[in-house]
Amino acid sequence: MIRPGEPTVEELMARIAALQAENRQLTERVVKLEEELVLARLHRFAPKSEKHVDRLFDEAEQVADDDASGEDGEVVHLPDTGLPSTERPEGKKRGRKPLPEHLPRERVEYDIAHDQKACPCCRHQMHRMGEAVTEQLHIEVKAKVLQNVR
Repeated sequence: MIRPGEPTVEELMARIAALQAENRQLTERVVKLEEELVLARLHRFAPKSEKHVDRLFDEAEQVADDDASGEDGEVVHLPDTGLPSTERPEGKKRGRKPLPEHLPRERVEYDIAHDQKACPCCRHQMHRMGEAVTEQLHIEVKAKVLQNVR
């Protein structure tokens, strides 16, 4: 019994088929966009060039196999691959350079108030445990007025 205004079974089946086709297309589009996103991230964040290591893994495995065969005590020399060595020279030290020793130093000490120097538990006098010294370059600027009298 089909009521007027209600879709027929054939219409519903056609609608289901259309929705499934649309769902399949959208799923394919999502997969494609995810692949594009992965490629874009690789393009943006991946290393720009490959850095070759002087000794490759297959050579290391070969050396390990030679050691396992019973040649203990001998130093195995790896073949030269023609690539630059992996030993890196020590780079420059980072951070600020220390201030020159010939500059005069003025020591400014910061201390807590006398009433805070008592231990809250036993009320005994606390002692200094250490100090942290930092240096700051202070360039004093003096302004003066020159009076030219003629």
